Amino acid sequence: MFDIGFFELLLISIVGLLVFGPEQFLDAVRTTLHWIKKFRRSVDDVRLEVQRELHNDEILKQLKDSATELEHEIRDVTAPVTQKIAALEQEVQAGSTMATDIEGAEDKPVESRVEQP
Repeated sequence: MFDIGFFELLLISIVGLLVFGPEQFLDAVRTTLHWIKKFRRSVDDVRLEVQRELHNDEILKQLKDSATELEHEIRDVTAPVTQKIAALEQEVQAGSTMATDIEGAEDKPVESRVEQP
C-alpha cells in the first residue's frame, strides 16, 4: 500500500523512539497501527461497495437490454395479429353498414320503376 521497505521502517522507528521516548513509543505505535487498520478497513469497505454498485449497474444494463429485446420480439409477433384484427374490424363495420342499408331498404315501400312519358 505505502511501499515501505525494511530500512524505511527502521528509520521511522528510530525517529519515533527519539521523539516519543521509550515509555510512550509503544503506545504511539499501537495507536498508529490501530488507525492504519481502521483506514485499511474503510478503504476495503469502499472498494467492495463500489464493486457491488458496478456489478449492480451491469445487471441493470443487461436487464434493460433484455427488456428492450423482448419488447421488439413482442411487437414483431403481435404486428400481424393486430393487422388481422384491424382488417376484421373493417369488415365487420362494412358488413354492419350493409346490413343497415338492407334493413332500411326493407322498410321503404317498393316503388314502381315504370317511367312515365
